[in-house]
Amino acid sequence: MNHPTRRRAMTALAAAGVLLTAGCTQGSATRATSGDGRKIVHYMTFTAAPDHLKDLAELEKSFEKTHPGIDIRVQTAPFDQYFTQLQTAVAGGTAPDVFELNQDNFTTYADSGALADLDGRVAKSGVRDHFTDSSLSAFAHQGRQYGLPSSFSTELLFYNKALFDKAGVAYPTAGWTWQDEQKAAEKIRALGDGVFGDFQHPSYLEFTKALAQNGGSFLSKDGKKVAFDSPQGVAAAKWLTGKVGSTMPTQAQMGGAADYDTKLFTEGKLGMWHSGSWFFPTLTDAGPKNWDVVLEPAATSDKKANSVFQNTLALSSQSGNADAAWEWMRYLTTSQEVAELRIDTSWELSPATSGELKKRYVAQRPPDNRAAVFDALDDVAPSPQLVDQAKIADIVTNQLEAVVIGSITVEKALHKAAAEIQPLLDAADD
Repeated sequence: MNHPTRRRAMTALAAAGVLLTAGCTQGSATRATSGDGRKIVHYMTFTAAPDHLKDLAELEKSFEKTHPGIDIRVQTAPFDQYFTQLQTAVAGGTAPDVFELNQDNFTTYADSGALADLDGRVAKSGVRDHFTDSSLSAFAHQGRQYGLPSSFSTELLFYNKALFDKAGVAYPTAGWTWQDEQKAAEKIRALGDGVFGDFQHPSYLEFTKALAQNGGSFLSKDGKKVAFDSPQGVAAAKWLTGKVGSTMPTQAQMGGAADYDTKLFTEGKLGMWHSGSWFFPTLTDAGPKNWDVVLEPAATSDKKANSVFQNTLALSSQSGNADAAWEWMRYLTTSQEVAELRIDTSWELSPATSGELKKRYVAQRPPDNRAAVFDALDDVAPSPQLVDQAKIADIVTNQLEAVVIGSITVEKALHKAAAEIQPLLDAADD
């Protein structure tokens, strides 16, 4: 799936809190039994569309062969439409039995009552053994488990070796700092001829990561107060916004193209690119001939923090076939058959991937340093779990964009964002 779209589509749930609450207590209006007496499990996904529908159909067939009493019915939607369709179904009492959520939107659905509590099922089934504690805790809310980790991908620093060679700069290493990245970006930008040194979106998600890379925190320890308008936050925001117009193209230079960063890198005009492992297949087919990846630099070498985008499968609190739905969830999230197919088809990785399957994935080329995808899991940047996540993301991103165009200083932008976000935290805490 196109995760840059994920970055720019978070407003899809801006009004979800009201809509979701409206229907979460209604009984499911979806059909529960097929004509031949099998229990129907309605499943909605965004990660399969459009590239992995055939792969999902293969998994559906395999599951139904070993579970002859269950009939899986799949509904897919592209990411930019998915949450609009899902929240309409939940509000109308026709929610699918099982559906995908990304980490950004999970808390809104869990807080609304739209998700079934999985604590009892997790305890009895032994699925906990397939996941790390941090992976499971990402989909817990108020001490209860509401989702099973289903897939993940990581953000890394992509780099074009040819441009590094031309600029006479050593390749990035896992020990690089922001200062190292900046120096390399400046030398590559100096090559001219439409070549840029670096690209990183000045957005909420990049800011929360950069904040962690500088030893800061988005919220106070109790989660009730904003903490990002700190010296660490100011430095992180300056790091992101200061690139634009120097080593990174401006909006005017990009011409409003949403995928300009992808185009720059694939055409060999970009030295470094902060992006995700989901682009490996694209670059293998159409990217520069000699590229690789490395863990992203931090403010100092001892403050590593990596973005890991996680998705979950949730069981609808409206489901009329919860037991059958749970079996489908467990298969998709813990089966090595699923994990193997994900690797072989360049789908997002399963958190339950075994050691042997990891070796198979790491051995694939390109990139040479594919192991960085798993190395990133050692230092995951915390992602604030907020009920008003979409609104808060918009506030931060809008202020960073205001800094970029020069209408406000970084310090004032963060203070303004904090003043707008604190009332949202207070309301959620009531």
